[in-house]
Amino acid sequence: MKRTLIAITIQIVLSTGLFAQNLLSPVWKISFADTSAALANHLLPAEWKDVNLLLSWERQGYFWYDSTGCIVNDFFVPDVPAASEYVLSVGLQCDVTSIYVNGRYIGGNLPNQFWTHRGAKTDFALPGHLLLTGKPNRIALIISNLSYTGGISCNVCSITPAGAASHSALKVVIPVKDNCYRVGETNALSFKYTAAGAGKISVSIVSDFHESFIRTEYDVKAGEGSVHLDFSKSINAPGFYECTAIMNDEGYSSDVRWFTIAPEDIRCTNSVVPRFRGYWNDALAALKKVQPEFSLKKVDSLSTGSRDGYISEMKSLGGLTIRGYYFVPRTSGKHAAILHLPGYGYGFQDLRAFLTNRDDVVELALCVRGHGISADVFNPGFGVPGVWGYRLCSETENAYRALYMDCVRAVEFLLSRPEVDSSRIGVMGGSQGGGLTLATAGLCGTVIRACSFFDPFPCDTRDHLKIRTMCNTEIRNYLRFYGNECTFEDALNIQDLVDTKGFAAWIRCPTLFVTSLFDDDAPPHLGFSAYNRISAPKSYIVYPDLGHMNPDAFGVQMQFLKRTLAF
Repeated sequence: MKRTLIAITIQIVLSTGLFAQNLLSPVWKISFADTSAALANHLLPAEWKDVNLLLSWERQGYFWYDSTGCIVNDFFVPDVPAASEYVLSVGLQCDVTSIYVNGRYIGGNLPNQFWTHRGAKTDFALPGHLLLTGKPNRIALIISNLSYTGGISCNVCSITPAGAASHSALKVVIPVKDNCYRVGETNALSFKYTAAGAGKISVSIVSDFHESFIRTEYDVKAGEGSVHLDFSKSINAPGFYECTAIMNDEGYSSDVRWFTIAPEDIRCTNSVVPRFRGYWNDALAALKKVQPEFSLKKVDSLSTGSRDGYISEMKSLGGLTIRGYYFVPRTSGKHAAILHLPGYGYGFQDLRAFLTNRDDVVELALCVRGHGISADVFNPGFGVPGVWGYRLCSETENAYRALYMDCVRAVEFLLSRPEVDSSRIGVMGGSQGGGLTLATAGLCGTVIRACSFFDPFPCDTRDHLKIRTMCNTEIRNYLRFYGNECTFEDALNIQDLVDTKGFAAWIRCPTLFVTSLFDDDAPPHLGFSAYNRISAPKSYIVYPDLGHMNPDAFGVQMQFLKRTLAF
């Protein structure tokens, strides 16, 4: 069949729900093994698993390392004339090599709708004579290179009647601020719907640890309505919960939302290991033996507006030179200073926020070893073994022991500068930068006067492996790279020593924690495992509808530091 391209449309999809009147359920089957049964319309083997396009790949244990696979959906169409036409819309966060409907090739080589292209769709015409009535039809897509999502699925794959208006919609309604419930109250949510005909709403609520709490169905009639669910007795423990709702009337409408119950009462089940303080005292002693050799080089392209920009250099653990971007106001006197710490794989390639900042504050954007302008000597990359997996069987050679010392050295650099007010030093970062922030604020004690972290990594690693299950595969890949020189449990014992939740109790400054409920990269449970150990003044902000790529986090963190450090 000749492919007919109807349209390619670009739109940013902020909702996590799929469009109404879609003949395809969001729940598909997936396999990275043999695809012949799928293309031949045979019964799928038991090895095929469910995959829900409402949810991110990572949430379901899949990621870029997986090989070429196939997703399949069996669907029914109304008994309509063969002359009718349907529209197939495809926009997936992966490479789509080819698309088949009832074994017929429809098209392929569709672009990967990565984070920056989320919501882009390619539409195809499906003539009615290609589809079967009274028996299941099958759509099969050959896919690969599952892209990073940050927790927000923007996958779209629908079959709708051409030119038909939408008559169905479904929304999960959570009536509490920021989707945060309290223990001991009458906790409930509802499902607001518009149904084109009689049907059912299927509801599933699971914890972030993939434990099932509620699975139920509600009958609905045509028209508008709302279904109420009181979950007070079923779910009453502090934690994070994912609610998925799918309505099947004349098609499929669906939605997913996260909520939390008393996150400030969450306690991680893994204790800080007894050797933790001694291990880090030894690392600090080793750093002290390295002469810092601080230096600055002014860079004209970094000197704009009211500040001068420099490249700073210093020697850190092992005698390695690390660098950062250093910005100093042209005003006289001493200034508050902020140490910015990088996310995993990020080397502050985008400096616009620093070049346009007019605040009267010193800023150091540190590139820890392996990142940005500090990746010239130490550069394991961010795949396999990557920074996380580098020498993961060694207590002294693993990367994070050195990365945390890089941060301590950067604080020492700020203390050495005459333009810095040593009583007003703050630190901030997100993701890996959030973990580095916890480590820095803990290791440097009262020197740090304010800190803010967003969904930190590595933090509460043992629970992380239970929530983001694909991390188990990553660690096994790292171990294979080094010839399995230690066991999986041995590697986790080393991770216990670099787990940044252990630094939380050492923090002595006002602290802000920022988190996103859809974040399945560094899920909010991990950050609260650290946050709830902090005894210093603290507060948190929850973004209920965002994931790891939170565009608001940096701004609110900066505003907190500005208030606390008074600049």
